[in-house]
Amino acid sequence: MKKYRLKVQNDIIYLFILLAITEFFNYLVLNTRGVGLMITAGLGILLLETWFIRTFSLYSGKKISKYSDVLVKISLKDRFFSYFVLPLIFYISILAFLYFNRNLLLGHVVLGICMVLFLILFLNVKSSLNKIYSVANATRAIFDFICITILYLLTNIFVRVGFSMVTFSLILFGTAFVLLLFSLKLHRKLGLMEIFVSLLSSVFISCFTIIFWSTNIFVIPLVAALGFYLVISIWNIRFSGKIHLVDYFLPILYVILALILILTI
Repeated sequence: MKKYRLKVQNDIIYLFILLAITEFFNYLVLNTRGVGLMITAGLGILLLETWFIRTFSLYSGKKISKYSDVLVKISLKDRFFSYFVLPLIFYISILAFLYFNRNLLLGHVVLGICMVLFLILFLNVKSSLNKIYSVANATRAIFDFICITILYLLTNIFVRVGFSMVTFSLILFGTAFVLLLFSLKLHRKLGLMEIFVSLLSSVFISCFTIIFWSTNIFVIPLVAALGFYLVISIWNIRFSGKIHLVDYFLPILYVILALILILTI
């Protein structure tokens, strides 16, 4: 128990250092001091990747039994995308959002939520490394939430850049499609039929978001994230083998209630 608490403390220390670096990046952005932006961003990326490299090197081997010293090693190739590429994309999306965002309160709220996601991811990655042959289901769920958050952050950027409605819808379609492919890859469901469904789902997310084009820059990214969440939720229900209609109805109900809440605030 004491050993486990020490491991968690180490993860929290990493997280606080990452938060401090990211907060300093945000400070440089808000004070238009561009000289150190790239250096600070590079330090944050280096720290994040160092955590994953160190964790993978320490926990990627598992004894086949308590009576043997023979280790079974997790394939780096199988986990490279989920443990190194996607967290990197997530962190770069956070930096890009902070660079284009000028709302101090929104920046700190989003950064706080993202750091909580990183902490949950850190803990779940260590737990998932005990699964030699597959990524743990709980860890897949965290990666799904990270994909949703990435879409929200990038949509925020697209809105703030000032693209036209047509350009915005095309860029959102492409972004949603790529992130849906990421999710399928994590679930090991990347086939021709799934790619086709991803295309249709991306069209839905783009059209669903454009319906709210006449609202404000705070609503549009939330709507895009809700559309993406709805698609991912329905996929996860299908992947789990559930066939009852009520199981598919619940995510739709959650999205409707969230939309009502967003539009009335």
